Amino acid sequence: MGAQSGFLDPAGPLTGASATVFWIFAGATFAMVAASFLVAGREALRLRSALPLVVLASATAWLPNEPFIDAILGFQYASDAPGELYTLAGRVIPVSALGIGAMFSLFTWFLHRLIVGGASFQRIVLIAVVAGVIDWPLEIMAIQANVFEYYGDNPTRIFGLPITSMVQNAFLYVFMASILTLAAPHLRGWRALLFLPVIPGCYYAVALLCTWPAYLALHGGASTVPFLLLGALAAMMNAAIPLAMLRFTLDRQRTAVPAQPPTTTAEPA
Repeated sequence: MGAQSGFLDPAGPLTGASATVFWIFAGATFAMVAASFLVAGREALRLRSALPLVVLASATAWLPNEPFIDAILGFQYASDAPGELYTLAGRVIPVSALGIGAMFSLFTWFLHRLIVGGASFQRIVLIAVVAGVIDWPLEIMAIQANVFEYYGDNPTRIFGLPITSMVQNAFLYVFMASILTLAAPHLRGWRALLFLPVIPGCYYAVALLCTWPAYLALHGGASTVPFLLLGALAAMMNAAIPLAMLRFTLDRQRTAVPAQPPTTTAEPA
């Protein structure tokens, strides 16, 4: 397809997907989906709480939103990849997209438990960064194999992967886990169902709140220098806003823990 694209729309479909690379990703997807169900079930039994299952359901509810966020991101899957799941709004969504909800569920819950367990800010950030860096070569491999692409004239791409996506993929789960941790004390009984739209809402929030300068440059056809400046600003926002939310959440966790009364020793009779 051509490099130019209209507002929110690619210039044409992406074709030439490598079936081998696609099925590698699909296999990883199926493993993550299975893991997300196993972890949610185990945690629900261990904690005697429906919250892990609600988080899984909220993450799974992301799936029908995929075509709409892809339009904002300037992202599309190959139209000729095997394993099509559905087509919505003119966009082909393959079975590998199931892994997105699985990652939302697994990583959000894992980081939430770290926060609740008293992990330090530095440790959580390190884990998020390592997870993000591991994701980069996987995405680049898929991009180079035409499994999916970030389209348009985007000078911030490195081997096809925009720097905003590199940063977003590291800190998105920090934002989601922080929101979950803040909401969890209020999600008792039927109120847990109120969390169902939250994971999709968090993704939209990060995409729009943190990355709008880069998307404005992309869909507005900005020239190279302004695009690079706006892309750098968006990359910084994708780190700064989730990390500020994490810091706020950790502070709330510390102040919410009641002080233990001093231990007294009875006087001998």
